[in-house]
Amino acid sequence: MKASLTYYIWEGLLVGMLNDEFIQMPAICGGGGGSTKNPSAKSVNNPYSTGLKTTGSGAGHVHGGPLPTGKYAVATPSIHPKLKLSARLTPTGGQPMFTRSGFLIHGAGPHGSDGCIVLKDRNQLKTLMNALTACGGGTLFVEETMSGGRFV
Repeated sequence: MKASLTYYIWEGLLVGMLNDEFIQMPAICGGGGGSTKNPSAKSVNNPYSTGLKTTGSGAGHVHGGPLPTGKYAVATPSIHPKLKLSARLTPTGGQPMFTRSGFLIHGAGPHGSDGCIVLKDRNQLKTLMNALTACGGGTLFVEETMSGGRFV
């Protein structure tokens, strides 16, 4: 059975069913969250920043906000050259993407998140990636809040 996951931006929580087991894992998204060097708090888990695109490089780099709300296909995890084991997220719900792309679920690292969902706990990341591998990926719904409404 494929995974069925939901990520709540404001609460920073990834929940769902993986191989008939319920998971609940804290995760951060956007704004450099998950950086092991220099996180910026401006757009981490900020539902108002989902359209904020990454700009600049080096000292002028501005991190993108959280990934846009909507439905995504979660690919079977694979090795990314910089992020190591990660699962690619492909929008499938027809939601506006604000010319943004390249989202993944991955672990913490020097750069942090420009919109990807980042699990800081290595054990939880390993559990998630193993389960996604076993079930062949799945579906992710991204919501602003657990209340299901628009963030106000």
